[in-house]
Amino acid sequence: MNYGSPSSESFIHDLSNKEFRDEFVSDQIRTRIALLIRALREQDDRKWSQGELGGKMGKPQNVISRLEDPDYGKMSLQTLLEVAAAFDLPLWVDIPEWDDWLAKIRDIPRTGFERRSFDPDTLAKQTKNVQPECASANVVEIGNFARTSSSAVSRSSGSNLHKSFQ
Repeated sequence: MNYGSPSSESFIHDLSNKEFRDEFVSDQIRTRIALLIRALREQDDRKWSQGELGGKMGKPQNVISRLEDPDYGKMSLQTLLEVAAAFDLPLWVDIPEWDDWLAKIRDIPRTGFERRSFDPDTLAKQTKNVQPECASANVVEIGNFARTSSSAVSRSSGSNLHKSFQ
């Protein structure tokens, strides 16, 4: 059903139903992830086939086909981490408030899915432009804990990295 605007009265009324809300969120996220994977794979600087992406993930082509199918929806967090790693990109997962979430899903432009893979030169240039008051950006705060991410990385390796932030 096309509501036009996520702030329409009809849409808000339907969102009042918990079952509808849960299904709507699932549908939107499955669609967004499927479109994102395909757009990243087909991005001008990649132009990978499903087989090429599968090769980078150690998966057969048919797995990539399922990941790009909005109706599939059985991806695990581990699979999403593997997809992100194949593109040499980080993964961000969040549980926002409704108004923030609706603003994010309101428009899904294909061009909005372009992402640059890891490039240390680009990151280095960006750090040179950091204002002095932003210098503490390398501090990672989780709950009531704060650790300096650079020292956490230097103390950690592999699967032990997450322990540095606990």
